[in-house]
Amino acid sequence: MTGLPTQFFAKLVAKANKQIAAGHDVINLGQGNPDRPTPPHIVKSLQEAAENPLYHKYPPFNGFLFLKEAVAKRYKEDYGVDLDPEKEVAILFGGKTGLVEIAQCLLNPGDVCLVPDPGYPDYWSGVALSGARMAFMPLRESNAFLPDYSALSQDDVNRAKLMFINYPNNPTGASAPASFL
Repeated sequence: MTGLPTQFFAKLVAKANKQIAAGHDVINLGQGNPDRPTPPHIVKSLQEAAENPLYHKYPPFNGFLFLKEAVAKRYKEDYGVDLDPEKEVAILFGGKTGLVEIAQCLLNPGDVCLVPDPGYPDYWSGVALSGARMAFMPLRESNAFLPDYSALSQDDVNRAKLMFINYPNNPTGASAPASFL
């Protein structure tokens, strides 16, 4: 466990709380917590679902098929891409869990993972747990915050088994053109 990176957001929240305790007015932009109430129709749907005995126990290990089918349908509607709900949709307990697990599934000790810099710090834990090494891809304004592959060693590019990218990008806010994707 000592090989894991320091949890970035826990450290950031501690710093913000220290400033608040000192009497400073702090706007916390560190986490994606909503600052508005959940819309009433969503609360109502959650209340109705909580009354269904089907949901009073653990869900199936692979997730409810009806949920996976709904995800695949929405993906088709939004992006025009067909997904097999049973083989290409995973139901997870959260984004961080998925980031840690995908690295553990795909990386072995000594493998290389390409990670954006700046990037979401929760990429790092799964890579560390897998025993892999991170090679950072610079995201610079001069390159529209797209990865600069020329800044990577050819050895890292050749050995990479996983690359994390996300657009619109967190934290730069940049979008990637379709030609990049």
